Amino acid sequence: MRRVLPLIALALLAAPARADESAGTRHAAWQTCLDETFAEQARTTSRSYAATKAVSHCREPEAAYLAALSTSPMLDGEDVSRIRPALIARARERLIGLPRLSAL
Repeated sequence: MRRVLPLIALALLAAPARADESAGTRHAAWQTCLDETFAEQARTTSRSYAATKAVSHCREPEAAYLAALSTSPMLDGEDVSRIRPALIARARERLIGLPRLSAL
């Protein structure tokens, strides 16, 4: 029993770090999806259209990221819903501002 209590305490202390890591990991997955989809689409379409397609294609990783954000003690579901449009706009602006890939 004495060995179990320190392990439980350690798990409770590590829980907030894992929650932050989860949001960070999910954000990275969303950004990777956006970048890859945008690069693929930008080869054959305008950058604006490619950014729109990337955002619509990456809804699942976006939803996972937003769900992770909503578990934060600093945000709730309503906050996440309110900031979603700004996150999407920022993602589109970032994609459109990426350097062009050479066709060579």
